[in-house]
Amino acid sequence: RSIAPLLKEALERWLPQVTRGRYVDARVDPETLRVTVRGPGSPWRDARLLSHGTAEQIYLLLRVAMPEYLTTPGEMAPLVLDDVTVQADVDRQEAILQVLKAISGERQVILFSQERDAYEWATQNLLEPQDRVICLRPDTVPA
Repeated sequence: RSIAPLLKEALERWLPQVTRGRYVDARVDPETLRVTVRGPGSPWRDARLLSHGTAEQIYLLLRVAMPEYLTTPGEMAPLVLDDVTVQADVDRQEAILQVLKAISGERQVILFSQERDAYEWATQNLLEPQDRVICLRPDTVPA
């Protein structure tokens, strides 16, 4: 029950940006943790029944919120993610990466991706001194 408000808050913080304004409000049932969302003036919709891409975006935001709940107050755990954009189209991928960049201002974000578009986005958008983009090419990894 104590995690539902935190999950709702995290969803509502990033949901409009990651869905490009299609969904702006969220509810998380404290008993079941069932997530429902709605757009401006729209009815509530079960997150499980949305398109695969939208559901993935919502569940990514839930995973992003978990370290805040699982760490001791005052601690900042890094966020390690693997291929979170693999199921996303170009627009969704960019929205996800923008949100992760914004989150990286608050906590360390380590993103592994095999997507060439994600790498190209990173090289063009992660330009701050604290940002690092590392390309691991198979031909440079020892056997």
